Order: sequence, then structure tokens, then C-alpha cells
Amino acid sequence: MGQSWSPDLTLNHEELDRDHVELFRRLDSAAQALDRGPREVAGAISAFADVLLVHLAREEALMDETGYPERTRHRAAHELFLADLARARADLATPGSGAAAADWVRTRAPEWLRFHIRVNDAPLVTWLARRRERPFPPDASVRRPS
Repeated sequence: MGQSWSPDLTLNHEELDRDHVELFRRLDSAAQALDRGPREVAGAISAFADVLLVHLAREEALMDETGYPERTRHRAAHELFLADLARARADLATPGSGAAAADWVRTRAPEWLRFHIRVNDAPLVTWLARRRERPFPPDASVRRPS
């Protein structure tokens, strides 16, 4: 499967889907940079990290704004992945190393993204769709506009 995005990862949420495609595009760039040396790989991973941080902040804002009940678990998944990213970057910065970073770019990051989209983001998007359908709380004391 490699680093590439595939249509089965589509969640039908325009912003998140666009972010996911871009994240996979950045991983592809990082994988191609592996043949060009540590400096290029570091730059490509940094570009991936920049997009990732914006994406995770977007997801977390959506979860907070809508009171997503699984936000603590979802946020914990983000934190674990960011820690994994930091380890890969540290490996890359160690002279004579880089094997762990290469494995991270080729295997771990794309696998994590696929898993995260299917297991964490898909339920979030379902929640968001339900919130759009029923924006008011199911509380009898709340009057809906006529």
C-alpha cells in the first residue's frame, strides 16, 4: 500500500478528507526524500509535521465545539502519534542512524494514519453529521425556532 491515500479512506467531510489526502502526499514526499539524504528527509518530515499539527488542531477544535464524547481518547491517540513522530525525528538527527525514521516514513506513519482515519476519525465524522442534523440538544426546555 505504501504511503498513498486511497478512496476507501474518504469520510465525506470536506476539510478532513482534504487534510488526509495532503498528509499522505507529504508522506509520499518524505519517502521519496529517503534516497536523497537526511537533510531532505528532515525537511520533508517537517513539512508533514506542519500539516499534521494544523490537521490535529482542526479535529480537536471540532471535537471540543461539538462536545464529542470520545474526545479524550481521540486526543490521546494524537498525542501518542506526535510522540512517535518526535522519536523518528530524533533518530534522523542522530549521525549514522535514520533507519527508524525510514521505517516510520514508509510503514508506521501511513499505517497509523489509515488506522486513525478508520477507527477514530470515522466515528467523529458520524458524530459531526448527527450534530448537523440535530443541532439543538434533545432537551424539552430548549425551544426550537419555528
